[in-house]
Amino acid sequence: MKKIEAGAIQYVLVVSIIIMIVLFAFISLVFLQNRIRLKSEVYKETVHASYVGFDYLSQKQLPYNTPTEVQFSELDGEKTSITKKHWGVFDLAIVRSTLKNETFQKIALLGNQKEDRKALYLQNNNQPLVVVGNTKITGDVILPQKGITTGNISGVAYYGNELVYGNIKTNSGQLPTIHNLDYIIQITQEYPLDEVQMFDLKEGIKLRNSFEEKTLGFETEAPLDLRNMSLEGNIVLMSRSQIRVFRSAVLEDVILIAPKVILESGVKGSCQIFAEEKIWIKEGVELNYPSGLTLIDSSILKGKNKEINIQIDKRAQIKGVVLYYNKNKESDYTTQVAVKEGAKVTGEVYCNKNFELGGSVDGFVYTSNFIANQAGGIYMNHLYNGQINAKAISEHYKGMFVETDKVTIAKWLE
Repeated sequence: MKKIEAGAIQYVLVVSIIIMIVLFAFISLVFLQNRIRLKSEVYKETVHASYVGFDYLSQKQLPYNTPTEVQFSELDGEKTSITKKHWGVFDLAIVRSTLKNETFQKIALLGNQKEDRKALYLQNNNQPLVVVGNTKITGDVILPQKGITTGNISGVAYYGNELVYGNIKTNSGQLPTIHNLDYIIQITQEYPLDEVQMFDLKEGIKLRNSFEEKTLGFETEAPLDLRNMSLEGNIVLMSRSQIRVFRSAVLEDVILIAPKVILESGVKGSCQIFAEEKIWIKEGVELNYPSGLTLIDSSILKGKNKEINIQIDKRAQIKGVVLYYNKNKESDYTTQVAVKEGAKVTGEVYCNKNFELGGSVDGFVYTSNFIANQAGGIYMNHLYNGQINAKAISEHYKGMFVETDKVTIAKWLE
């Protein structure tokens, strides 16, 4: 019998081992690829279910602060939890989808997108709207039954070619309803502190709080000056007297509540402000979308010496909501909301008393009256050099829940 040399046997064994290693590596690679593919498919399903959850939210009236569980696919174990909350004049939604060991979550601020977007809704007070100077209204409008006409203030006439650059309809009723007005009034007067975890606010602080966590809050009886700090997310600051924000403070998506709130020149960021007496936005302030200025006035209007409730100075830019509401039926000849010459609101203004527009609104205006303080006189339902342009705002703008409470995504938060 021919003998096989030991070296040859060793060679065969080495080759065999190498082949086994290669085969094992190949099988492991195939297994790993299949596992990654399956994991990726599962993850894609959770992502898809989350976005379907936001579509579902826009079509259903879900309760606040109560998770709603829905299954959007036929896959075993797929589950999507939807929680809707209030966040100022907007709503907030947390949508979390799970499938097997995968979880995907998105948090968004919700607003209202009206299909029939009017540049102006002016309440019927048996007076026509009088346009003067460089006033220009672009978009469809709803006006009092007496319509619109031109006027003259101290020798200044109307310079436009058309009274309205859009279609005109008339109304005989009140301003449209704000669907979450009761909640807005509640948090302006007394924020529910049982929903808040208090924290220590000090100069130099840098704090970000997720909207998945409990709201962080700070409350004081004294005037509160915000400077040299950065605050972002699920945070509420409250003062029983006044809040003043300086340009060295960086605010993002936070809520400020005080009788008086002042934003000093040069402030930039985004926030929602709630006051009962005064909101003063000084020159050059820039508030990014979706911000909000809300003043709920419970006082009886006292006459021409009453100061302006919401004042937006020249070169200030507000992207979002400006809301003034007074439940008292009395009216006077004072200004409740003033957008000064050179100031701009990109979004919507809702004022159920007197609105003085010397600057511009790219978006929509709802008001009971316009007022113009010019040449030492007070002119009711006069619009002097004001610009309203519903066509200049993005079709994706989401704002207050006026006329309808249908929700859709205003901003992705997390």
